[in-house]
Amino acid sequence: MMTKTMIAVAAAAMLALPVAASAKQCHGTAYEGSNAPILTGRYQDVAKDAAVISWGTAVSVSLGIRYANWENAVDKGFTCERRGRLYKCYARARPCRP
Repeated sequence: MMTKTMIAVAAAAMLALPVAASAKQCHGTAYEGSNAPILTGRYQDVAKDAAVISWGTAVSVSLGIRYANWENAVDKGFTCERRGRLYKCYARARPCRP
């Protein structure tokens, strides 16, 4: 059975969660990554995935591994172009760390 203190602590923790989740530290500059010509794919999704990996590598080298998570990034976007039967994609985002 939960005591009043346990309930109060649980409620306080639940109220703190949104604050902690929104307390990301984002870098002011957007970084870009692209799929290398050798990775250019027949499928746009594969080319986008390769561009995200390239973005993460560029961010990791510049800012460190804590910023290199695509899911934490903001202002994310892709630019893709079709070259014959292949896709060339660029991923652009501002890196954030939790």
